Amino acid sequence: MAGRDTLAVLPTGSGKSAIYQVAGLVLGGLTVVISPLIALQRDQMRTLAERRRPGHASVRTAMLNSSLHREDRRAALAALDSGQLDFLLLGPEQLHNPETHRRLIDSPARVGLFVVDEAHLISQWGHDFRPEYLRIPEAVAALGPPRQLALTATAAPPVQVDITRALRMERPAVVVTGFDRPNLSLAVRATRQHLPEAQAVDDRVVEVVIAHETPALVYALTHERCESLADRLRQAAFTAAAYHAGLPTAQRAKMQDRFLGGALDVVVATSAFGMGIDKADVRTVVHAGVPGSLDEYYQEIGRAGRDGEPADAVLVHDPRTIRIPRLLAARSKLRAADIHAVVDVLDGTTEPIPLDDLLSATGLRRQAVERVLAELGEVGIVTLEANTIACHVLPSDAAAQLEATGRRRQAIIASRIQAARTYAETTRCRRAELLAYFGDHYDPPCGRCDNDNLVGAVGQTHVDQPGRGQRVRHRLWGEGTLLHQDDHELIVVFDAVGYRTLTPATLTNGLLVELGSESPPPATA
Repeated sequence: MAGRDTLAVLPTGSGKSAIYQVAGLVLGGLTVVISPLIALQRDQMRTLAERRRPGHASVRTAMLNSSLHREDRRAALAALDSGQLDFLLLGPEQLHNPETHRRLIDSPARVGLFVVDEAHLISQWGHDFRPEYLRIPEAVAALGPPRQLALTATAAPPVQVDITRALRMERPAVVVTGFDRPNLSLAVRATRQHLPEAQAVDDRVVEVVIAHETPALVYALTHERCESLADRLRQAAFTAAAYHAGLPTAQRAKMQDRFLGGALDVVVATSAFGMGIDKADVRTVVHAGVPGSLDEYYQEIGRAGRDGEPADAVLVHDPRTIRIPRLLAARSKLRAADIHAVVDVLDGTTEPIPLDDLLSATGLRRQAVERVLAELGEVGIVTLEANTIACHVLPSDAAAQLEATGRRRQAIIASRIQAARTYAETTRCRRAELLAYFGDHYDPPCGRCDNDNLVGAVGQTHVDQPGRGQRVRHRLWGEGTLLHQDDHELIVVFDAVGYRTLTPATLTNGLLVELGSESPPPATA
């Protein structure tokens, strides 16, 4: 990593946090770590407290987030001002807080390493669009810039490219280990379709938890389902609790501590819980419905079996629940009215404009304006630094560009939801299907999934894949990357429309061609 920005894609439980902890201590100075969740920061603080600096008693660590009491925040900032910190853990919104950012710049402690944990969140392919992540490069540039380290357990090939580009890494080293978790058994359990959706999902989830070992994590798609399932599991004699963003911060922190301490058999949570949580003995992860993407699914099943012992990942599938990730995807779409409101104001300015003035002029909510600005920044039209917008030459079609970008993002999100549903409904080796999504080839059968056990691992074949990773062009969807090829299917991720599953015949009928292999167009007179 010395001298180079680095993206490390490592499986959950492989010690991603230890990488930045050791690197930060070796490099010296201040290591700034961007963590997306307060629970994640608390867990990382706990592990840092166990480390020692060479020749010193302990690592000097602080965190800044919205949950801190005034005195704790004052103490953290005082340590930063005096240069008495080795590690500072921040949420991305704290990095952009004018006071925090200024004191980071003025601190006598040089920022030697800047770490973005759960870096898939910076990607437009990510399931959670967070504008504050897209503003990180400007903040980093004002700090030196220091060396950058991006860490994630979930980054398919297009996400890897997106992360290094969005962080403006120079000559990045990209380290990717295999995605396979051989100690995990994979299975899907269908619901009873004659029952109402909620009852069908809850009934099957409870049955699955009863049939498997605890501690267990159950991931639900909504707050309501978290509460309902936790109640059903308590009725079944489990010590279970719900965890979601609708609960007070203190209650969520208590829930996390109880689960880590072994006082809870089951936590029923939305996708936020478990990110970075270091509990090695989770034996079962259950999904109450297909999540919004296989990236999200892989991230969450990675909470099971971190001790290397056998563990189970079970997806409870009811086709009716697909509407929930689709609804969440629709909510992430930029409104055309918001785009035009921001662009119209910027079109009439010649000088940098404070963000507060832009908010006042548009009359929009801050989150809506920041999302539009993040998109404008992505296409190089504006920069946002210290809450001031500098607008470059504003093209006449700026609004149209953003609307086209939004349509492309929606197509990509839809493709990811469909890929997750395909995994749930496949009759082929689930491990091979899941790893193919990440461009990681696996020769079936695995013998550790329900489909292989059902068919006795008979009749699954594969072919050599010399073209895997090859850039291709589709007659309708344009350019993409071939991730997986076997006797049954091709998986291609297209730049414009996302993931598509094709038949091998597309390579022989001319619908899909490898770039560089196309015949030249016929000569014209």
